[in-house]
Amino acid sequence: MNSVRPLRQLELPGVPDTVDTTRVVEQMVRRASSMGFESWWRRAESVGFCAQPIQLVGNDEYGREQVVWTRCNNRRAQVCPSCSDLYARDTWQLVHAGAAGGHHGMPTAVADRPQVFLTLTAPSFGPVHTTTTAGDSTHKHGVCRDHHRIGGYRRCPHGKPMWCSTTHDQDDQHLGQPLCQECYDYVGHVLFTWHLPELWRRFTITLRRALRKELKAAGVDPDVVRVSFIKIVELQARAIPHIHALIRLDPHDDPDQTDWESPISAGELATTIQHAARTVTLTVNDPRAETAERVIAFGTQIDTQPITPRSDPADQASPEKNSTIGRSLPGRRVARYLAKYVTKSLADLGISARRLSAEAIPDLDVSEHVRAILASISVLADSGLTEIGRWLHTLGFRGHITSKSRRYSTTMTALREHRAAWTREQQLKISAYQHDPFQNTGGVDDLVAWAFDRAGHISIGDRTLTITAALRRIQQRRTAREALQQHRRAPLIEVPDG
Repeated sequence: MNSVRPLRQLELPGVPDTVDTTRVVEQMVRRASSMGFESWWRRAESVGFCAQPIQLVGNDEYGREQVVWTRCNNRRAQVCPSCSDLYARDTWQLVHAGAAGGHHGMPTAVADRPQVFLTLTAPSFGPVHTTTTAGDSTHKHGVCRDHHRIGGYRRCPHGKPMWCSTTHDQDDQHLGQPLCQECYDYVGHVLFTWHLPELWRRFTITLRRALRKELKAAGVDPDVVRVSFIKIVELQARAIPHIHALIRLDPHDDPDQTDWESPISAGELATTIQHAARTVTLTVNDPRAETAERVIAFGTQIDTQPITPRSDPADQASPEKNSTIGRSLPGRRVARYLAKYVTKSLADLGISARRLSAEAIPDLDVSEHVRAILASISVLADSGLTEIGRWLHTLGFRGHITSKSRRYSTTMTALREHRAAWTREQQLKISAYQHDPFQNTGGVDDLVAWAFDRAGHISIGDRTLTITAALRRIQQRRTAREALQQHRRAPLIEVPDG
């Protein structure tokens, strides 16, 4: 007798595996067949199909109730694909405006100023599984830890092998995991993550002082140069943050000056950055011991690459041809690289909560490596570093993911205001919005006192509909962009007469 195989549960975007999809589909059908679907759809479209919009209510001067939705502006793709994609595109605009100029109020002259793309990694706190053979950065998919390179089949004091003959893929669950958790320095890992914002601040001070010293030695007024930068923090596979930064030299007094010539070249700036990054340190106390001290510093893998003023057409034709090490990069590629990683979150590691407590650590669906990091944070919080306990959900990192100097480029606020003004102009041209009594086209009526009503959709079916629409719009946008790039790279075909 043949056994009846159970039907596979329907996979819906944004719906956890524990939720019955049959009920979600019923909610979606009920919404799509309702009388007010058109108004609801236009309202969801007005916020870009945000997965958890914020609803505001208020009464105007005539006592009429007004309802408006606004975006959640969450940068995490697992929370809201629409706002995450928008945040990445805004980051691209932010970085590219400062690297190439010519838009968002930035002069085109910034493209010819010395610029360096910097990567600062964390030091090694113990051997981990990796996809790149150490010492051979050009070999992206080599053996994890070849026994010939480490000096034979050695084992740690706990009996664990220090070699690994596996070639790990990017999605391998062992990637970033320690070869021996007992040998891994989890306290040093957590202290580096906790003090990384202060270490970066000291690096910027050290860099500015080093530049002033070089300019004085060359007989140049040190006040003619200003350092501008944008910094983005990315989480490595071993669950520790590292920094990507784009550093640029500007005239001190007038950032829009077009005929300014820098006294320092991009290559000299890269050398100065390397020296500053390798010398900056921070001495902290180990909370577990009253007399113990630790020196916090960046790792030895410090990469500095000058930014080319103009992009090479051949380089644009193959975006993945060059690695991020050892070659000059165009500003467009740097902007794309930073925007790609700015929306990453800890949800990939199994942490999706906004706040965590030490009691919840044993029940989390995370790897043993992440669990050990959380346990180390809890121990340090009980040992005297009390503030770190509030940052369990970020693995001890308390800084901003994206930050920049004042004069680097435009701001996120300016980009959002420009987009809101453009959206209002477009909506006023559409009669459907003009005659919709449930749609507030302005969104910022000064005569209405807005109050928070709720966050998110009223049902998981509504949320699934908006996420599906957002993913479809993101895919359409990417397809159109790829088609436009192929059209630009296509050779011009001469049409014969007649």
